[in-house]
Order: sequence, then C-alpha cells, then structure tokens
Amino acid sequence: MKFRKAKPSPGRLQENIVNRKAPNRKASFEFPRTASLLLAYLLVLFFAPPAHAAENKKGQIEILIAREQVDDPFFRHSVVVMLPETESQMVVGLIINKPTRLTLGKLFPDSPQLKSRTDRAYFGGPVDVSTPSVAFRSEKEPDNTVRLYGDVYLTFDSDQISSAFQNPKPGGGPRVFLGRAQWAPGQLENEIRMGGWYRIKAEGEMLFSPDPDNLWPKLHARAAPSKYIRYQLPSGSPHPFTRNAAAM
Repeated sequence: MKFRKAKPSPGRLQENIVNRKAPNRKASFEFPRTASLLLAYLLVLFFAPPAHAAENKKGQIEILIAREQVDDPFFRHSVVVMLPETESQMVVGLIINKPTRLTLGKLFPDSPQLKSRTDRAYFGGPVDVSTPSVAFRSEKEPDNTVRLYGDVYLTFDSDQISSAFQNPKPGGGPRVFLGRAQWAPGQLENEIRMGGWYRIKAEGEMLFSPDPDNLWPKLHARAAPSKYIRYQLPSGSPHPFTRNAAAM
C-alpha cells in the first residue's frame, strides 16, 4: 500500500493555522462524515498491536530536529516526535514546537471540559489538520491510546481528548495537536541520509516544553556536532557540498 505526502496550500494553511488568528468557523467533537472515517482509520492504525514493535531496531521513540538548511515552510526549525511503527509501514510524527493562536475553547466550544480553556492548540503537521490528537501523561495505559515514551500517551479518540483534561497529571500536558507529519516508506530515511534531520531519544519534558519557541535552538545545539567535525554527504547527493553533521 503506497502513501504519498499531502500537498496542502502553504499560503492558506499558514494563514489559518500556523501563528495566525483562528478561522471563523465552529469546531466541536461532531466531526463530519469524512473526518469520522479518517478517525476510525487512525484508531485502527495506531491502536492495533504494533507488529513491528518487538523488531524495532531502534527500540525507542525518537525526536527529529530539522537541520538549519531545511527550508520547507512546514518543517523549518521543527521538532518532531515520532510515533511507533505499524503494519502499514507508514511513518508518522507530530511537530511539537509550533503553537497556533487557536485556543481549545474555540476549537471545542461544545465540550464542557474544554470550552473555557485558553490553552493553545499546536500545529502537528500538514496532513489532515482538521483531525486533533492529544498527548498526555498517565500512570496507567488508557483505552484507545498509544504509548510514546515513559508515561506519555497519545490518542486520536475524541472521548479521550476530553477526558485527558479532567484530571491532568502535573508536570506537563495535556497538549492538543492539529494534523500530523507523514512520510512514505523509505522517504524519511532518505531525508536523514541526505542531511535533513538530527535524531535524539525522546525523553523527559520535550513534548510538553513550556517554552516551545526555544525548543528547536536548544535541541539543535544539543544534537549538532562540534564545528570541527566535517561530514561529506554520500555520493550521488543532490547537494554536492560539505556541511557539518552528526554521526547517525
């Protein structure tokens, strides 16, 4: 089964989602039929037993940090938490450092738990930006969730999104994301090989950083190698020049 990267309009999406005022439309848990079908697909995709989990060569969830030269309007200066592998081999992640101006109260005006909240939703990626998800902490694994790392879980289930805010665990979260990042099989590995991303282990408060604007420079400085280390891109690279890079 092949997946292709969505091609949303950067201009319109940037205007309505990424650091812009919220569009004048009503949002609630009453998803349209197409969104409901998509939600059902995501629930099956991510909450079914991951066939490759035991064989995951990394054995851990990773954080991707876009390198300085990445100039894609959606991924420039992005920090992405990767989701566990699935049978489909679809590679999925969430951008975690781009808050929008859309509050949860405006996004979920019909939810008793959320209609008064002023927390900002985050831009999770350019694919299906109308589909929300929430990352939160829990001592026990709730239904219809996927564990990311430690006590951090993610869900696309609308009921879980609401309940995650009823008794939030101290120390970060819950955090709502709109959309997701998505790559075809092999696409992300090729981007990493060509020098597009740094990779580090997901841990601690990265996902719930209280200072998202400074998360990218902080992690980029942590992941980048010494300026005295030089790395030659593989032969056949479309960018035949030498640049700094970390060992991967």
